[in-house]
Amino acid sequence: MALFSLGFLLLAFLVNEFRHLFGFRKGYGGHNFAFNFSFFLPTTIIALILGLAVVGRTLKHWKIWTNLKKKWLLIGLAFPAIGFWIYNIYQIVLISVE
Repeated sequence: MALFSLGFLLLAFLVNEFRHLFGFRKGYGGHNFAFNFSFFLPTTIIALILGLAVVGRTLKHWKIWTNLKKKWLLIGLAFPAIGFWIYNIYQIVLISVE
């Protein structure tokens, strides 16, 4: 699940960079809105859900699993999706306060 979380996030960013190949013009509001709600937002939400599931499962089985490297690797692979959403929510709250 941790690899899928990271993979979905990287896929979203990669497709976002080359979205003009899929018919979405950069800078055009209608295309940006459609792209964000049809692909980018669902993909990053799936990555977030998988990342939270990995962290929750890892913390739940922390004492049972003996391999410390594996535990930190799973959390490390899940953190980019969680960090991405924490950063975005922080930016939204910061902008709304100003």
